[in-house]
Amino acid sequence: MCCTDELNPAGEASQNLTVSPTRTKRGRGGQIGNRNARKHGFYSGTLSPAETSQLWNITNLEGVDPEIALIRVKLQSSLQYDPGNRRVVREASRLLVKWYSANYRLDRTDRSYMKMVIDKILETASLRQSAGLEGSHK
Repeated sequence: MCCTDELNPAGEASQNLTVSPTRTKRGRGGQIGNRNARKHGFYSGTLSPAETSQLWNITNLEGVDPEIALIRVKLQSSLQYDPGNRRVVREASRLLVKWYSANYRLDRTDRSYMKMVIDKILETASLRQSAGLEGSHK
């Protein structure tokens, strides 16, 4: 062996001398697929003019508490953009149960029953929304 080839533990020459095992450095900022800076949906900080109008209509015409109306508007908006997002449905369910538990002093069994009912209702609404969107794209 006259050449300065890299040797493996068995003393044989390495087959792949040109490729070095390097790790790619992640770039700065949001990576591909990152949804942290969403402009719409359940976690956005603002309401569109249409959502604001809808919020006031729900609050004033239907007599719904503003906090519940806000959850309703945000959930509807997020399901419109991403109907299969189960995390949003779980978060909305959690917030609704938390609000009702605080305002109506629900005990543990009532809270768990209410959470189960709300989860089923929101899951059904999410599935219907996604089925409606899939049907309209065909």
